[in-house]
Amino acid sequence: MLRPRHPAYLLVALIAASLLWYAATGKRRASISVRSTKANLTLVNMPSGLVLTSSVPDTVTLQLRGPLTLNPAAGGSLEVFLDLAEAVAGRSIYPIDVSGVRLPLEIEVIAVEPTEIEIELERVLLRSLALSPAVAGIPAPGFMVNFIQVEPTRMTIQGPESRLSTLDNITTSPISVEGATGSVEAVVTPLLTDPLVRGLTGSPVTVRVNIGPQPQPEEDPTLTPPETR
Repeated sequence: MLRPRHPAYLLVALIAASLLWYAATGKRRASISVRSTKANLTLVNMPSGLVLTSSVPDTVTLQLRGPLTLNPAAGGSLEVFLDLAEAVAGRSIYPIDVSGVRLPLEIEVIAVEPTEIEIELERVLLRSLALSPAVAGIPAPGFMVNFIQVEPTRMTIQGPESRLSTLDNITTSPISVEGATGSVEAVVTPLLTDPLVRGLTGSPVTVRVNIGPQPQPEEDPTLTPPETR
């Protein structure tokens, strides 16, 4: 067996290497930290025929443990996915699963806030409702509105069951007849103020207001004008 020519130098080198190793590992241990950060919450695999009708937070808070020098979002913003593949209509509580969060190997999720969220889903229905044209203003003196026509007369809309059940008709944007002495026609817009309800009719909606002279009062033939002297 060969012996080192300078055993003292070898011993010093081993001691120095050991000190450096302990210093490095000690520094790494000292830099391990717990910190909080926001992660985007994304709903995935929403079943067809269902729509979200409750509010859902945009983000959740993650507690992370790992080296302080590592950026947990180095590959982009953190994202937590809530899988709704098995969801059904109604109000249910869903746990927040953080197993799919993409993080560096040295960083782990130790807590999430909130741990679960309540979500309400409703069935999406179709309904056909009558269009109700709105008229603004009054015709010129001596003229009147005879009748109003709208084409098409009905519109198919789509939305959550509870929202559609409250609607009786669909009002349109107003057509002005201010000072008119004849019929007025214009393309109008169906007013759907609920963001979860949308119209499916692609054709434009046209409103025509028929305006004509007011009928003159007929004279009573039984009445005779007074005699003049």
